[in-house]
Amino acid sequence: MRKIGFLLLTGLIVLASCGKTDQYKVSGTVEGVSEGQAVLQKIEAQGPAAIDTAEIVNGTFSFTGTVEYPELHLIYIDGNQMPVAFFLENGNININVDMENIQDAEVTGSEINKKFQEFNDGVPSNDRAQSLQQEFMAARQGGDQEKMQELAAEYQAIMQEQQQYYRDFVMTNTDNVVGAFLAMNMAGSMELEELEELVASLKESNPGHPYVLEIEKMLEPMQKQAAAEETIQVGKSAPDFTLADQDGNQVSLDSFKGKYVFLDFWASWCKPCRNESPNMVKAYNEFGGENFEIVGVSLDKTAEPWLKAVEEDNMTWTLLHDPSGDVANTYGVQSIPFTLLLDKEGVIIEKNLRGEQLQNKLEELL
Repeated sequence: MRKIGFLLLTGLIVLASCGKTDQYKVSGTVEGVSEGQAVLQKIEAQGPAAIDTAEIVNGTFSFTGTVEYPELHLIYIDGNQMPVAFFLENGNININVDMENIQDAEVTGSEINKKFQEFNDGVPSNDRAQSLQQEFMAARQGGDQEKMQELAAEYQAIMQEQQQYYRDFVMTNTDNVVGAFLAMNMAGSMELEELEELVASLKESNPGHPYVLEIEKMLEPMQKQAAAEETIQVGKSAPDFTLADQDGNQVSLDSFKGKYVFLDFWASWCKPCRNESPNMVKAYNEFGGENFEIVGVSLDKTAEPWLKAVEEDNMTWTLLHDPSGDVANTYGVQSIPFTLLLDKEGVIIEKNLRGEQLQNKLEELL
């Protein structure tokens, strides 16, 4: 009987273990509201999205469920505009809220939220920054320009200090999702190499986390841009491409080898581009032909404005259409007009010539 009892107990333990799932339970107490609703929202790429609602009964509420990864969530209480911000993860989380000081809500039972609180508590001169805004408004209303400049300078110094604190915190917290969340918001201001190192560190500690995947998405276009900029350095061969001209004929850049080529990325809506048209007309009338060609690549989304601009500006050179921007992306075009001068072998010899610069260079070459 003892043996059977032992086996039965063991079986119950195994069944209990198999049936257990990781869940979260958020238990909240509210001072200042006894009845109402608490709304749980998740911070997503397109903005906060409500995922659950709980009734507040006798000043308490609770949420239960499961999450795959710890992520930042918000709880709005009784329609108040100020939410409680915390990281939701599986486990027991307790939140104590005073409705008069929602920003100081106490979140316990979670190491991640302890780290989040550590970050918030450490932001330098936060109270002073808020008071400076009020003082600045008062000085502006009073027309005190000297005071405004003084306050603005102090505020700018605090912002720089806070940015450095933010950056330092991220770099020393790549092993947790708080650091990953903050890195996601900082990534756009980082240099490529630094961001690549940061992503590598975050992936090692937080593989598959949505925040890390989002930062990787930000990294991809930066890497493509860097590769494109490397491709179009002076002394390198311009990448070949084929686009349709005004008549629908497919024209390749390489077909102009044997001539100097002025490659011009532009669009009908680009005023600086259109202002360059007279200079290009002059250059083409003088040098165009056997040894020189202009290849204009329009980034207009549709053909109608492109062709209208061609007629208005008296463009008679080779005109191609890149409505998808694929060729522009290959060349790393960030703004227009963007131009390259190619030698007879298709090698880049000058970049972004404007006005008389083009005329002078062609006179030198031809």
